[in-house]
Order: sequence, then C-alpha cells, then structure tokens
Amino acid sequence: MCRLFGFRSAVRSHAHRSLVAAHNALAEQALAHPHGWGIGYFHGEEAFLLKDQAAAAESAAFRRAADRLATNALVAHVRRATVGEVASRNTHPFRNGRWLFAHNGTIHGFSALEERLAAATPGSLWSRRLGDTDSEAFFYLLLGALDREGVDVEGARPTDVAAVAAAASRALERVRELAAQAGADAPVVNFLLTNGKVFVAQRHGRELHFSTQKHHCPDAESCLAPVKSCLQLARTSDQVNHLLVASERIGEDDVWEDVPEGTMIALDEGFGLRRFATG
Repeated sequence: MCRLFGFRSAVRSHAHRSLVAAHNALAEQALAHPHGWGIGYFHGEEAFLLKDQAAAAESAAFRRAADRLATNALVAHVRRATVGEVASRNTHPFRNGRWLFAHNGTIHGFSALEERLAAATPGSLWSRRLGDTDSEAFFYLLLGALDREGVDVEGARPTDVAAVAAAASRALERVRELAAQAGADAPVVNFLLTNGKVFVAQRHGRELHFSTQKHHCPDAESCLAPVKSCLQLARTSDQVNHLLVASERIGEDDVWEDVPEGTMIALDEGFGLRRFATG
C-alpha cells in the first residue's frame, strides 16, 4: 500500500509543512512506505513530475522539492510496493498530458487481470504505459472511461467534474467485475486525479481525509486570497478556496473530515466543492 497527499488552491501555495515539517508529514509516513516517492505539480498550464525510487524519508531531493515548490495544484505519493518492481517508472504520480494520477491500494490478482484490463482499455492509451504496476494500468483504464464520457484525455479542455465522477464509477465497476470473474479479492482503489483545474479524490476501500478549513494558517498575513473563508472552522458554503486530501491526517493546522466510502470529493474549475457517489 501507499500514502497520498494533494491539494488545489486558489493561490500559489507551498507544501513544505505537509510534506516534511508537520506532525505525520508525508516524509514521516514514508518510513513505512520506502519504495519511492513522486511529486506532481503545475507551473503555468503545464504539469511536471519529480520522481525517485529512493525512500522519501531519507531523500535530500524530496526535501529540496518540498522546500522550494509553490504551486496551485500538487499530488504527492510515497510507495510501498505490492505490484511491480521498485523502480522510478513505477513510482506515482503518473502523467498523461495535464492529468496527474496517484493511487493508494491494490488490484488483487493483477497478474490474472492484466490482459483483461488491456482489452478493456483503448489501445492508443494502453500503449503509453511505461511500468508494470496495477496502478498505472488502472490510470489508463480510467482515461479510457473519461474519453467515453467526453472528457479530454490530455486534460487541456474545460472539464465537468460530474463527467469525471461518471467515468470513475464506470472504471471502478469494470475492475470489480474483472476481479470477480477471476475469483480475486475486491480491488482497493483510492486515488487522486487532477489536470490543475479540477481536482478529485476517490475513496474505494481504504480511509481518506479532506480539508477545506483551518484551525490556524501560518501564511494568513501574506495570503493573497481576497476572502479567507478557510479560516472559519465550519464551512458555510460549498464555495471554497482550497482542498487538501490525504491518506492520513497531517499536522494540526487543518480541520480534517472523512471522505465517505464509495464517494468522490471533487473541486470544480470554479472552486465549488462537489460530492459524488461512485460505488
């Protein structure tokens, strides 16, 4: 299994506290998840990746990135390998165009399902797969489902989060069907997905947490957000100025809530918080 952290923010934000400095920061979680790390982020309209098969807890490169990066959207991941060798190509996030994807979970019986997943995925997408993990295979299955819902698989055009949720439901249903046919255990598929404009977090089989509010913000005085609604402990509307998502609660600054099982939490392009039942 692995651990996830990500955010989308209306203002460029640093992730140093959540990645390194806070109690239970991702680097601390990496002590039990030592098989590589990755950080996906956006600069302007482009998505970029930093990856290494080294353990984040011991990586100077991970700490340098955490110290320096400021972005409006970020996806970070530390890996404990279950499917696929320990190698940079198997570390998350994975990228296709502007889409960044990271997974926490396992598609059980993957060796028996791999050919069926390939058959269920458009060949033009499956051929882009570089590693040998169940996670990357699911990413391309999900991209195929996005395409069928009319969502741009390169992530460049405006995106309806309801269509993303419908695609996630379709992909999850398909992988559950294939697992049942093969007599495998039900898949565990928590994931983060963003193109820098929309940001979605799926809970399917493992705990997941989100935050839009803060107990305390060390950056409040320098923050350029015109309305700092995140400083109210209780959310008064579904119009927010940021969304954080994590496999485990991190630090004491943020007000964490549970993502319900079988639910996608989504931030649309206008920073509206949405919830979808995805099974």
